[in-house]
Amino acid sequence: MTVDDWVFEAVERAAASGATLREIQRSIDEHHYEELAIDTIETSLAALAAAGRIVEREGRWRVQRSTSKEDALKRLFGDA
Repeated sequence: MTVDDWVFEAVERAAASGATLREIQRSIDEHHYEELAIDTIETSLAALAAAGRIVEREGRWRVQRSTSKEDALKRLFGDA
């Protein structure tokens, strides 16, 4: 697994409540026995956010809900 996978897994584990940076770091430490630096986690969070897999709201990271095919087409063609 890559660092991005670990970070995504930690965010996913937090479910709807979301996870702060420190909670993500703690989760990775507890489940993978790795102590990652904050800047490494921040880099991974930025990459995951750029890929549309996670989103940050009010300092908490959450898994981005996937859109349906119909919603994606509406957004693409401006009907939404």
